[in-house]
Amino acid sequence: MEKLRFDFAVKTSVDGKSNIVCITSIGTPDGHIFAIPVEYQPASLHPTVISTSSYIKVKKTLNKRHQTRKIWIALTDEISKTYLDEAQNLQFNDYYLEEIMENTNDCKSLPISSNQNLEKLLEKLLEEKQSKSETQNLGKISKDFMIDKFTGRNANANQWIKGFNKECERFHIDEDKRKLKF
Repeated sequence: MEKLRFDFAVKTSVDGKSNIVCITSIGTPDGHIFAIPVEYQPASLHPTVISTSSYIKVKKTLNKRHQTRKIWIALTDEISKTYLDEAQNLQFNDYYLEEIMENTNDCKSLPISSNQNLEKLLEKLLEEKQSKSETQNLGKISKDFMIDKFTGRNANANQWIKGFNKECERFHIDEDKRKLKF
């Protein structure tokens, strides 16, 4: 390997008041990512990295809490000794790092019946959400209607129905079920 990708993040320090730059994970050129344990994340524990010009630039770039940067750093002998063993396994000071598996929530890996069940559940959830939002929206819309409820005294039935239909068109209410709720 000729380089490693270091993932930097600004996190809260132990006192909770100040920020510190941390190295959260290390990536390899072939796409593997290795997590650094929380106790080893503060950049101050990584003297070989913080002495590089790349780190100095990263530190200038990261100003606010929760900002992140992913930076490739060329391997020097010191960095290689610190982060790689003789077989090119990733480590940090003789502590082997755990590989992070990319979370690919790929539906293709689920059986077809599971996909169908999930689709049905999602459809039901969407229908319920739409019906709840419709009832909430209908209350708001009914307040904005420019026509009063039909009493038989305020207008004849044909005129009232025409006015009501115009109001429904204005608010894009097309379904008869929704019209009846007014």
